[in-house]
Amino acid sequence: MVLILADFPNEKNRHEGMAQRILAIDQQIQPVDRQYLFVSHRRFFQSEAEPVGERAIQYRYNLFRHFFLILKQLRSAQTIYIHSVINLLPILPLFPFLRKKTFVILDAHGVVPEEQQLAGRRFKSFLYALVERMAIIRVNLVLVVTEAMETYLRKKYPQSSPTYVRYGIFPAHLDPSMPLTPGESITDDGLVRVIYSGNLQSWQNIDLMIQLIKTNQDNRIRYDILTGEPIVMKKRLAAEGVALHNVHVQTVTPSELGDYYRAAHYGIVLRDDIPVNRVACPTKLVEYLYYGMIPIVKSVHIGDFAAMGYEYLAYESFSSQVTARKSAVNQAVARGMIEQHRQIDIKTILTGK
Repeated sequence: MVLILADFPNEKNRHEGMAQRILAIDQQIQPVDRQYLFVSHRRFFQSEAEPVGERAIQYRYNLFRHFFLILKQLRSAQTIYIHSVINLLPILPLFPFLRKKTFVILDAHGVVPEEQQLAGRRFKSFLYALVERMAIIRVNLVLVVTEAMETYLRKKYPQSSPTYVRYGIFPAHLDPSMPLTPGESITDDGLVRVIYSGNLQSWQNIDLMIQLIKTNQDNRIRYDILTGEPIVMKKRLAAEGVALHNVHVQTVTPSELGDYYRAAHYGIVLRDDIPVNRVACPTKLVEYLYYGMIPIVKSVHIGDFAAMGYEYLAYESFSSQVTARKSAVNQAVARGMIEQHRQIDIKTILTGK
């Protein structure tokens, strides 16, 4: 039996990054008996147990009300899979009592203490740093999304030596055998098409993107901003005096994204050069490369992409004279990453079978 520290995704959150990772891992281990465990300090005074799939049950407990029940479940597991230190924090008082022979896996997802620090949550950053340190010392294996993340964690915790395995987050619809598309326009207008797909978090550098568009408004270029916050985005563009005749802001369904990606030549990814981004593997960037787009970047150093030789355009070099083209190099990089990802057998890692 595998015990997984996570709250199994529901219909409302299944498109979030953490939820996609949980679902992707669960897909790989469906033949295995697995229990999902989610613990709260404030909720679930009545314990919950519900099936979430074949051979899978979700348990939800309150740490204080069900302390010994949680401890029994932890100690009876042959393998414990921790989906991020975020899900380890609520049971931290019990973590030292795991059996020594229990095989423990940490799915790092990202560098959570640094992410919390970046968001201005200093106390949470301190807590997650403590949890991360305790986890790295105890776990047998750490799943990382990039080689850069492995290097970062090895340097951060030189006294610990768990096994590291790279396992990225790639949408299931990406087929590495797909031929390079020519960048045909959805409306057959022959424009240079630039896309931004995502929401308006501060780390996306939306203000910088707006200035980039404002400085390079040209009838030859069409900008497509695909976001779940279109009204806010339009207001921000209007406040900066950006004309919307060639800037199209909208929300599209996941099934429609492929049409826009196939048509686009450039994709905006304005991440800062900080540890959080240096170790990351943004799903949208993988999708941009997969569809042969050339990323417009603020920092070249995002995850392993620079080491893999991806083709990019620095945002300072972007101008209204840019030409419409696709990148076979970038599609090859994406294909290589996906193929490598598919060679990893998570079921064997968890069960040894």
